Amino acid sequence: MKRILGETASRATRSIGRRPLDWLHRVRIRALTLVLAVAITAFGLIAWAALPAIPVISVAVAAVAMAINSVTARLNEPLCRDCGEDLAGLTAGEYGVVCPSCGLINPIKTDRLA
Repeated sequence: MKRILGETASRATRSIGRRPLDWLHRVRIRALTLVLAVAITAFGLIAWAALPAIPVISVAVAAVAMAINSVTARLNEPLCRDCGEDLAGLTAGEYGVVCPSCGLINPIKTDRLA
């Protein structure tokens, strides 16, 4: 019995470890990596070169803003949240648009004010 449970547990662990990240999660990780890399670089420049902090920080903030903008630019387009496939032109059901590739139901974007 232990052997069967052990094999099942190890199989579940392997399948969890190999689960691919969805597209939106990859965007979030990429954005966090960019922010951390720029912050560490700015801190290193300030400490190493003893430059005044305000210009370095302002350049770092501008670089982060541009990087986040370029990473998240695709979020305005109708793309699948899981695989990133283009959903333009597909009809939406009651709960959203169904991706033809992966089958995920993507919610409908509404432009109404709350």
